[in-house]
Amino acid sequence: MKGPLQTALMLLLALALVGFPAAAQEGAKKDEDRSSENKVEVREDRIKSIQRKGFLKRHRWELTPTLTMSLNDAFYQKMGGGAAVAFYPADSLGIEVQGVYVGTVQTDMVGYYQQANQALPKVSNLQYYAMGNLLWSPLYGKLAFVTDDIVHFDAYLIAGFGMARTETGSKFATNFGIGLHYFLTSWLVVKIEVRDLIYTETFRLDVQRTEFSDIQNHVMVAAGVSFFLPFDFDYEFQ
Repeated sequence: MKGPLQTALMLLLALALVGFPAAAQEGAKKDEDRSSENKVEVREDRIKSIQRKGFLKRHRWELTPTLTMSLNDAFYQKMGGGAAVAFYPADSLGIEVQGVYVGTVQTDMVGYYQQANQALPKVSNLQYYAMGNLLWSPLYGKLAFVTDDIVHFDAYLIAGFGMARTETGSKFATNFGIGLHYFLTSWLVVKIEVRDLIYTETFRLDVQRTEFSDIQNHVMVAAGVSFFLPFDFDYEFQ
């Protein structure tokens, strides 16, 4: 019994030793293929730590009709409307041309001042202004309100110069400010801005018949709806 049984056991052991490397090699190959497939899936489905922007302005035009009013004149409320055209050579940099017509409404403070001083206050009667500006957008973000809808926005700085027209003539003017874009679609944007319009005005005193100059600061808030052209944009990963 020992002879045939020992011979059979030896044969089984030899077959196992011969087949194990092949099985091990095949198993290692399957594991390698499975690992390779998983790597491909990770590359295709990876989540980027920095998400792409939902709106691009690069190489697009922005057309904006606006309504404007002053914030810091206690005697004469300035209100008006205008339009701006901007082109963006880069997503964070824009070149803008703006024109605004301004109307003046007298407030109750004029009557109080006249009763107290027996005279009308000397103020600059702004009529319209035209500016050329640079727009720089250093900040971009997202907002979620009551619903789950996400609104993209950016904040930008404004600086430029141009001309302001008053009742005494045309004046060299500068302006500085800040603005916000709220992107509703790929081409429709809500725009809010606050600008400080600065120029030098010349006043004439009726009694002494003398003139003096004074720097005028008109803080203007503007709101409008912008239209971006072309309507769509192509996003490119860098």
